This record gives sequence, C-alpha cells and structure tokens, in this order.
Amino acid sequence: MNELDIVLTVLSISGTLSSILFAYLAFRRNDRGDHKQEGKNEGVLISDVGYIKSSIDRIEKSIDKLEEGQNATKERLTKLETEVQDHIRNKAIHNNMGGNQK
Repeated sequence: MNELDIVLTVLSISGTLSSILFAYLAFRRNDRGDHKQEGKNEGVLISDVGYIKSSIDRIEKSIDKLEEGQNATKERLTKLETEVQDHIRNKAIHNNMGGNQK
C-alpha cells in the first residue's frame, strides 16, 4: 500500500465515523425537542381538561338552582290548585244551598 491509499483509507474511516457521530448528535437534539413538544402538548391538554371540569361544575350549580326554582314553582302551583278547587267546591255548595232556600 502506498501513502495515498493509506491517506484515503484514514479519510474514509474518519468520514464514516464523523457522519455516524453527527447523525447521533442530530438524533439526540431532535429527541429533546420532541420531549419538549410532548410536554407542551400534555400541559395544554391538562389545562383544557381543567377548564372543561370547571365549566361542568358551573353548569351543575346552575342546574341545581334551576331545579330549586322549579320545585318552588311546583309547590306554589300545587297549593294554588288546591285553593282553587276548594274555592270552586265552596262556591258550588253556596250555590246549591242558595238555590234550595228560594
């Protein structure tokens, strides 16, 4: 082997090793970037889930208030219906009594 062959062999080996090293370094850098992006995405998801949960809690409180109002209205309506029925019965009794006395 002459000196030119030795130099070319050393250059080809060092080129191969350096390309492997650069590929590995690029992979590591990209891998860190991927982890950073995954962390950001996970943070956004957790934030969104928290917002949805708080919204659901507010909606449940609103529904509870509406149900309380509806129950109160239902009770008042039931009481009013009872009083109207009693009034109608009393009026019918008074009309019947008044008609018999004439």
